[in-house]
Amino acid sequence: MRRGFAIPEYPGTDLWIKYGRNMESLFLQQVLNGLIIGSLYSLVAVGLTMIFGVMKISNFAQGDFCMMGAYVALFITAWFPGWMGWVGSVLAAAAVVGLLGIVTERLIFRPLLTRWTDIDIIMVSIGLFILLENLAQLLFGATPRMIPDPFGSATVRMGPVSTSVLRIFCFGFSIVTIAILQLFLNRSKMGVAIRATSQNRFAAQLMGIDINLVYLLTFAIGTALAGIGGVLYGTLFAVYPLMGAMPTLKAFVVTILGGMGSIRGAIFGAFILGVAETLGGNYIAMGYKDAIGFAIIILVLLIRPAGLFGDKEAA
Repeated sequence: MRRGFAIPEYPGTDLWIKYGRNMESLFLQQVLNGLIIGSLYSLVAVGLTMIFGVMKISNFAQGDFCMMGAYVALFITAWFPGWMGWVGSVLAAAAVVGLLGIVTERLIFRPLLTRWTDIDIIMVSIGLFILLENLAQLLFGATPRMIPDPFGSATVRMGPVSTSVLRIFCFGFSIVTIAILQLFLNRSKMGVAIRATSQNRFAAQLMGIDINLVYLLTFAIGTALAGIGGVLYGTLFAVYPLMGAMPTLKAFVVTILGGMGSIRGAIFGAFILGVAETLGGNYIAMGYKDAIGFAIIILVLLIRPAGLFGDKEAA
């Protein structure tokens, strides 16, 4: 029998091992939470960066389209409970908010593109943001409401971390939605037209691309993504008229972080911001969670003034 060396045991060794494992589990849990939150940010931010990349419009009302999508889902799930009703409410929110985006682009933003300056368009979008918030408060009241959890608060455990089935489903739904959008932009004829317009509008016109149709479709897709994000956000948190302010702020943070007009940058920026906020809120203080995002922007812009992907293709 071979002799081995016994590992000396020191007082508190088991306690330190247990502490290390708990810290590792806590870290992984916060990373998972950050990825889930980042997936919600990505939907709103990708819609915002598409509108800016193609139309050069900073849509400050993007979060209000998110809010409208949440209210559409709130009413539909009240009539059709369960996960099938919830999935149907997501599709309905995308359709309704996308249609509202078409009306908004046609009646408000399209006349401004050729007549007014960029500052005027920004002021109009801010005015639209305030108008929609107050209109929602007048119609629905200020009381926060919850979209029912279609999975009944069920949880799932993955190794040292756990989360609700709803959060996993929201994460997966966001990823699938972004993947479908990327396929559309890269493989379809209209998607190629959108990419061409974002890179050079005048060259796209010379190639026979209908710029007005591209603008209309881009705004519809951008607002529909916000509507989907609103349903997911309202299911995880709450639905109320002023809920659009924070998604708008986060979307602009992500867009600047990833690079204005870059869809790839918006996706990566959203996940970076989500993970940074959850880690910072846990290890520093929850009160500084939002400030961490702005600190990241300052740091990134000092190193890369155009953002992480700002010097690459817009789409």
